[in-house]
Amino acid sequence: MREIIGVFTDYCGSSWYPVLFLAALVYLLFTEKKRAVRLLFAGVPLALAILFFLPPTKWLMDRLGEGETYYRLLWLLPMTAVIAYAGIRLFGRHYRIGFAALALLLVLTGKYVYDSPHITRAQNRYHIPDAVISICNAIMPGEDEERVWAVFPQELIYYVRQYTSEVQMPYGREMLEPSWEWNWDTHPIYELMQAETIDLEALEPLLTEYYCQYLILNRSVPVSGDPADCGLTKVLELDAYEVYRNEAVPLVKSPVTE
Repeated sequence: MREIIGVFTDYCGSSWYPVLFLAALVYLLFTEKKRAVRLLFAGVPLALAILFFLPPTKWLMDRLGEGETYYRLLWLLPMTAVIAYAGIRLFGRHYRIGFAALALLLVLTGKYVYDSPHITRAQNRYHIPDAVISICNAIMPGEDEERVWAVFPQELIYYVRQYTSEVQMPYGREMLEPSWEWNWDTHPIYELMQAETIDLEALEPLLTEYYCQYLILNRSVPVSGDPADCGLTKVLELDAYEVYRNEAVPLVKSPVTE
């Protein structure tokens, strides 16, 4: 039980939202007249919360190998929706004053998210770095071509698949997670890409072996070897990245279907 409480407190941090959520649940349980609404905004969230704190639930998740992601059960709790609905119910007859009071309460009990070093303002509607969009658009296959393969620096790997499936990678997030979570061997290309100095002469044959048509390098990471001597042609240069075409691997035309 102590471990479950620890997961809950780590998830909530110093936020007051769980307290507001509990108060909203209690309020709706006793004041909401519509049965379906009461079930949706109070009954189901309360049942999920109780389920989370039951030790047998944690035991079952551990047996299924999901103990490290137990906190994800809390994602099912619609805290913001319940708080918002309870607030509107409470101040419904005095909408303007109630709205201002509820907004002030949320501001005073919340935190400015951009104070966190882990959160930055979105650069675009996709909420991924602009560099990923520029790079993917530059190497995206044409309508008559098969999907392309590209090697990206570690910091961009998470975002490529969020933007497009037309650009494939020889490895993904399994290289970035702890080895105890993903029982994968380190990919040889990833190992070279993580070196303090990237050896292009050692990297080039691996790019060809794994059928990668493109290589993206972070300009802040030093490299050894001449790209031209390794069959790499620069096709795009951004502020932080350079995109190279591996000429040894051709772009494949899609089969014609009628």
